[in-house]
Amino acid sequence: MDTTIQRISTIFQHLTPSLAASFQGPFSSPVHSTHGHQALHNADIDVSHLVKVLYEDYNDEVIETRKELLEVFKDPLFRPRYNMSMEEHRDLTTNRVRRVAAANLLKTEELTSKYNKFAMVKETLAYIDFSLQVKDCVHFGLFAGSISALGTEKHKRHFPAIDSLEMFGSFALSELGHGSNVRGIETIAIYDHSTNTFVINTPTPTAQKCWIGNAARDGLYSVVFANLIIGEENHGIHPFIVPLRDPTTKKPLEGIFIGDCGPKIGINGVDNGRIAFKDVRVPYDNLLNKFGDVIDGKYVTPIPHKGTRFNSMLEALVGGRVVVGCCSLSGAKLGLYIAIKYAESRRQFSPNQGKEPEILLNDWYSHQRLLMPALATTYAYQILANHVKIKFQNHLIKEQREMFLLAAGFKSMVTWHKSETLQIARECCGGQGFLAENMIGVMRADSDIDVTYEGQNTVLMQAVSKALLTEFISWFKGKKPITSMLKYTWQNGYVGRYFRNQFWLVQSLSSDDLRNPEVYLDAFAFREFKLLRQLAKSLREKTKVERLSSFQAWNTSMELILNLAKAYVERITLEQFILAIQKAEKGPTPAPHATVNALRLVCSLFCMSRMEKDMAWFLENKFITPSRAKLVHTEITKLCSEVRQIAISLINGFDIPPIVITAPIANDWVKTDIVQWIEKPKASL
Repeated sequence: MDTTIQRISTIFQHLTPSLAASFQGPFSSPVHSTHGHQALHNADIDVSHLVKVLYEDYNDEVIETRKELLEVFKDPLFRPRYNMSMEEHRDLTTNRVRRVAAANLLKTEELTSKYNKFAMVKETLAYIDFSLQVKDCVHFGLFAGSISALGTEKHKRHFPAIDSLEMFGSFALSELGHGSNVRGIETIAIYDHSTNTFVINTPTPTAQKCWIGNAARDGLYSVVFANLIIGEENHGIHPFIVPLRDPTTKKPLEGIFIGDCGPKIGINGVDNGRIAFKDVRVPYDNLLNKFGDVIDGKYVTPIPHKGTRFNSMLEALVGGRVVVGCCSLSGAKLGLYIAIKYAESRRQFSPNQGKEPEILLNDWYSHQRLLMPALATTYAYQILANHVKIKFQNHLIKEQREMFLLAAGFKSMVTWHKSETLQIARECCGGQGFLAENMIGVMRADSDIDVTYEGQNTVLMQAVSKALLTEFISWFKGKKPITSMLKYTWQNGYVGRYFRNQFWLVQSLSSDDLRNPEVYLDAFAFREFKLLRQLAKSLREKTKVERLSSFQAWNTSMELILNLAKAYVERITLEQFILAIQKAEKGPTPAPHATVNALRLVCSLFCMSRMEKDMAWFLENKFITPSRAKLVHTEITKLCSEVRQIAISLINGFDIPPIVITAPIANDWVKTDIVQWIEKPKASL
């Protein structure tokens, strides 16, 4: 193949010598130092230790399963395809899901006990195509996960059919009239004592299940959430296994009406559909009865309170939300890998009127200022992902609520980050970033839905802040904490320091402190606590003084609410990043000194860039003086330049499988373009 490329290149030079002479070969120039500090270089970094830090939850079994999955990817079925019709994309995605299922890498019975393996498989599928990842997650994450988490022993008999896709499933919670407000869903399931069955109906047009993945075409079954009615009493929302189609003809069963949501702006390989029910009977055993059951015609439950019971159901499904965040990180990592590799070989503009070589994109400070903070933030959120996955794998029942809220904040911040990062990466690649084959634009379009499904981000962040507020009030009333969400704040004395008005950063920030992540952890904890205090005060004044209702008070405090949730997640993220560096430095197999310093550099850039984004708040609250704020801004630019020197090692630390990096601009884009030029001649130069 190399000989063929060389011959084509020679022909190209003969055909257009002036054009060929103008090209600088990819990766032909060493990386130049752009700052006076003792700089790290790519050669100094042990990438294998970066991989260990970023994928702390990958044990030997997970690593071996990943290798097996990458063997599956060698099938031509997984080669990238673009410009497909919707039906072609759906066919391709379904065939890919079936091929992955046939490899038997993961079983439904392992979804909880081997959650890290489950998450790894989904994260890796996202590198191929988000439609593949989403469709696979709908079946194995939502459908199988619901039966596993909400069912009981008798429902395990379905596991083999789920694993083989004989029971190809969907998850029907959202309705046309109720998405985020799932408590308001209208679908009903009436218990018929005479036949010991449940009769499911769609009572209004807005009660039709909507945006249901796998419903429009491929789903044979669905876990349907409906209000369970026994006699005259509504016992709230419960899940049922409902057959949708005849497995042979694939036609909807009697009483089931299915529509197609049609083309979308992304993930068109997923067949989203609508479902309505008319007198659909399902057997008694199809009720997933972990949190509620019908025995001798009477309702029984271990959780009497309807709202608490429903929260418990949703909290049991939080693993799917965590996976959405992890898969979003796959998109951010791949987008950054492509953009940074391209910028390491693509040149733009020459100083001194062309007397010197054109400058690499990565050496432009404007480029560094866009890509390097995004790279640092992706590192930080990947480390947070490890924490969230490990916590989910090992959490106790009493920690369920805290896990639910941590996952909500993680999913929201990471999916927002992915969308922002892919936009930055697209712009940094210029016109090349607009080509479908270079992947970034396609991923960007597919990423839009991440901020909506598995919980709309703004709604999730309100849940986080509400829990923080509840915790805050319980502390002041001397009650036992409900969660450990504010444990760090209490343990380190930030409450007392806040009330003594000790704004320590204004007093102590020196040039030596500028890069110290511990200083910023103090800053983030202070911001979190003060926002919490401001929110409590705002709500009290609005209800007591302005006489607003609780809803009006909450609704008019939304800016504080969302900022508080973001502050909480950023504080936890930085805390986990610092712990990860300490483990890398002092763990059983310590990382080399240069690698630890590289992580410190990235951590510093993360926390400083996050402070810069919220600098108006820190200035407004007199946490930092204007002159010190300017120092932070200047230091970030220096940090970006230093991180740029090791950017190739850092993106290699993402450990993205080479088989999925198909974007020409991430490889030798000049040779690729020459081949395409010869094979598909351009109409004109």
